[in-house]
Amino acid sequence: MAKPEDLGKLGGLVKLKNLRHESNLVELKGWKSAHKSISLPMITAMGERDIPGSQLVIGFAYIDQPEEKIGIKAHIHPDRDQWIFLFGARDFTEFDADVEFYLDDEWHKIDYPFYAYIPKGMSHEPLRITRVGKPLIFIDARVEADKQPPVWIEEKPRK
Repeated sequence: MAKPEDLGKLGGLVKLKNLRHESNLVELKGWKSAHKSISLPMITAMGERDIPGSQLVIGFAYIDQPEEKIGIKAHIHPDRDQWIFLFGARDFTEFDADVEFYLDDEWHKIDYPFYAYIPKGMSHEPLRITRVGKPLIFIDARVEADKQPPVWIEEKPRK
């Protein structure tokens, strides 16, 4: 079961209410992340919470400083896939940062623009940003609703 202290790190996302206009147009409302590396408001399309029948949940953040841990503790989604993107904020192909990402029970050092496909059942998080030379765009996306809470796991130590 999800622990309140971990989900609280999602900041204003739990209270987020985008504004649905006519038909299928949604005005994105900003929300404040609890992460210090994300100093500007985030935006997130909330799928079914925004538009009945919509399945895409996708959040966008601007990262401009290092942070020890972005996200919640290491976990597995037993019933849905997820995608994580991280790339240059001005020139998408430019990546001037040092990142460590926990994926499939291993720490990966990344210094290039990337996306990670995380199929259901694969361990992931947290994302550690150890250096930011130029700001980054972070995207977290899924196309299915959670039917079950995440399964918390112990992450292996970094080497």
